[in-house]
Amino acid sequence: MSLRLKNKLVRTVSKLSLDERICPDSTGNFDLQNKKESEPEPTSVTDDEEEDEEGEPKKIWKVMITGGAGHLAICLVEKILEMAERDIAEGVKSDSEEHFERILPFFEHLDRVRKLEKTKKEDIISTRISDYLQIILIDLADPEEGSLNPFCAFAQGSFADENFMKPLLENVTTIFHLAAVGMTGRFARDRESCMQINSVGTMNLLSWARDKGVKQFIYTSSVGVVFGGEPLINFKESDRDHTENFFNFYCESKAHAENIVRQASYENMKTSVLRFSGIYGVGEKRVTERVINFMKTGWWIAVFKSNGVEAQTQLSSVDNCVQGLIKAELALRHKDSKNGQIYNIVDRNPVGTFSFWAPVDQALGFPKQKLTLPPIVLRVLARFVQSSSDFFGVEPFFTVFEVELLLVTTTFSTARAVRELGYDPYPSAIPAICRRYASSEASATFEQERAGRANNFLKKMALIVLVGHAVLYISYFFVCYILLAIYYIVHAIGYCLWASIQVFFAAIHFFWRCISTFFY
Repeated sequence: MSLRLKNKLVRTVSKLSLDERICPDSTGNFDLQNKKESEPEPTSVTDDEEEDEEGEPKKIWKVMITGGAGHLAICLVEKILEMAERDIAEGVKSDSEEHFERILPFFEHLDRVRKLEKTKKEDIISTRISDYLQIILIDLADPEEGSLNPFCAFAQGSFADENFMKPLLENVTTIFHLAAVGMTGRFARDRESCMQINSVGTMNLLSWARDKGVKQFIYTSSVGVVFGGEPLINFKESDRDHTENFFNFYCESKAHAENIVRQASYENMKTSVLRFSGIYGVGEKRVTERVINFMKTGWWIAVFKSNGVEAQTQLSSVDNCVQGLIKAELALRHKDSKNGQIYNIVDRNPVGTFSFWAPVDQALGFPKQKLTLPPIVLRVLARFVQSSSDFFGVEPFFTVFEVELLLVTTTFSTARAVRELGYDPYPSAIPAICRRYASSEASATFEQERAGRANNFLKKMALIVLVGHAVLYISYFFVCYILLAIYYIVHAIGYCLWASIQVFFAAIHFFWRCISTFFY
């Protein structure tokens, strides 16, 4: 609203008597603009009209998110909408906002008036979001029921499909490329799928985006592109581009895609690459709920330490991932901003790979004490599980790559992200996870379940100890019998060899005597 109209409205209301100001209407609501019938209704100017008078209307921010049915995408949408609502709220001014400060002291029902004004403001914000923001979610999978925000459009299909993607890319400003295949499971060892989708698909998407005038392209990657099995201590993005020993084809394809995204960055379409490490958080299924479901079975009875020392790691909470994505997008908007860069987006402090989850396990009702075993045990088990899953074509319970991340220290530096993006990691999400999954809020019978888990854990621990001792005794006797059999076999072979040697020399001696008798 223009300043002229606001001043006119203030003068009109100020002429009213106190009784007229606070007189309720027929519905019982207080009419803040109760004017005399003889006075004309002041005309108002909408924000859009005001914007047209002053200049061109603001361009709509159109966002595309691949992997849009995933948990990270849903949380990213919530943050983007929160930003849009905040921006709109700063521009929305109530028609009588200035006058409220003068006349509110005369009202007996201030809370009611403020509530009405707040509701009006929220309605305005909701109706104007579509004028500021459009979000398109792309995914092959269906979103969970109730997870799709009403302000989003969902398109089911592959981001690697040209005919599907090109119409959707019209007028898109920003792309958050979260989709990938092979992150976990047997597809991580399917090279054709990983390379065709993660590498070639990303390259094609970049090409289509450039042709359609996309301004910002943010790509999500994994620390697996630099982890080859050796420890990484405070690893910086500049230490090396990629490892030479990829654990699976997913990591290899992500490394190729990183190079493609970085090289595609230029003035008209700037790109950034964010590396995450084990995304976790409330509602996250791939890591968090998978770990918690395993805990609930009661089979987490051991931790694995090399020489009694636990490996350290830095995971990436969902909140920190969303913060990194948003701040990377905002940074790319600046004309002189750095682009084509890689950023480590992880939690602030290193934690033990097993002790990190211990508070959740204890909150679920399991005791703190665990068996401590050497890492070789878990490594052998992981290779057996992965080989079996490859042979039978089923999804593995865990992979060698996941196990190595548990057993080897991997910590990362976020200095570049802090310096160039303004990244400021939030605290760990473990307390929120405990409240969500391991408290009375989780279920009405949580305390009963918690008491039962401790008993089940002790039973399984005793069973494991008994089975372990039985295996050791059986192995002991088995090895003893094998060694004894080997001893007798070797002894028999040795006796035969000795007898053969004696016969050989006896034959030589006999022939020598025969020759000697013949000539002499």
